[in-house]
Amino acid sequence: MQIAPMLLLPILLAADPMPPEGPAAKQVDPPGVHNLFQVTPRVWSGSQPHGVAGFESLAKLGVQVIVSVDGAKPEIAAAKKQGLKYIHIPFGYDGVPGDAQAQLAEVMKQYPGQIYFHCHHGKHRGPAGVAIACLAEGSLNTAQAEAFMHQAGTSGDYTGLWKNVHEFTPLPPNAPRPKLVEVAQVESLAAAMADIDRIYDNLVLIDKAQWNTPADHPDLTPVGEALILREGLHEAGRLLAEDEYDVKFRQLLQSSEAIALTIETKLKRGDKSGLSDDLAKLKKSCNACHADYRN
Repeated sequence: MQIAPMLLLPILLAADPMPPEGPAAKQVDPPGVHNLFQVTPRVWSGSQPHGVAGFESLAKLGVQVIVSVDGAKPEIAAAKKQGLKYIHIPFGYDGVPGDAQAQLAEVMKQYPGQIYFHCHHGKHRGPAGVAIACLAEGSLNTAQAEAFMHQAGTSGDYTGLWKNVHEFTPLPPNAPRPKLVEVAQVESLAAAMADIDRIYDNLVLIDKAQWNTPADHPDLTPVGEALILREGLHEAGRLLAEDEYDVKFRQLLQSSEAIALTIETKLKRGDKSGLSDDLAKLKKSCNACHADYRN
């Protein structure tokens, strides 16, 4: 197999043997940055930068632009102190919507220098964003983009992320160019809860199918839906401002997340015992929260 030029990047540290088609070079994690990869000569991927050290580390790498695909508000001031520009393109674990794909492509057009992409931990949404951006630019092909996601640790249970990368099609040259912003407007908690309700309804369908993929909904996988639900509950809590909601609300949210984790864990090990009861407990936990904070 002919090796692409980008595979000649020096590998400073490889945790595992790199697959032949894998484009990324695993780097030694510098202070304040984790799961760092150099994906192409100008594209980097990793975790959210932590503290002053994280932004200093990125500046030392030569990074000029940081792209966050996480829902949390970017630390604009800390980045600017190191001469770094932020672009915010948040999306969820269920996939990369079309407008986000267009924005990721636009980043590659507008900024020719070194770019660092991140989500929270640099394992799932961030690598998917990198894959889409590099596919749009033409610096990775589909096989290379998917190989990088494997290297970064992107779970195969996030079927929407993988589907969007596998089926990515560049926008036509005459497509309107999207606007890029430092801080995007993130959906409200009410909207996030509506998404969680939708995933819960999917699990009800899966429950009726004996915790298998429903025949009339082949896109619903039990583990995948449970994982998205648990992540949705976790992100709803993580992104709350310190002055938003009280301790009771946060405890109810954590309780629901714990039940969702139980369902996910059982499904991953093939244990279907008590899943219907667990789903009923989750519904009861959510209803308790709705009674005090929504209804």
